[in-house]
Amino acid sequence: MRSQRLELRLTAAERELDNAAASAVGETLSDFFRHAASTRAQEVLADQSEIALNTDEAMRFLDALDEPDPETVVRLRELSRRA
Repeated sequence: MRSQRLELRLTAAERELDNAAASAVGETLSDFFRHAASTRAQEVLADQSEIALNTDEAMRFLDALDEPDPETVVRLRELSRRA
């Protein structure tokens, strides 16, 4: 059961665009906003919990694990003490 209300202000152009998009997918404006917000929230949270590396970045990361930089190790220890 939905019990929370959210209000937002839009320009006329934004409202027109959003209404058109909602109509195009057969949703109410409220449903359209809820789905869009939920999708964006999931993307943001996934971005915060996952790291995607290309091949070159992955190789540099693995090399760094094999031969850690002493200065980086010291800085990481300092950070872990602060946490």
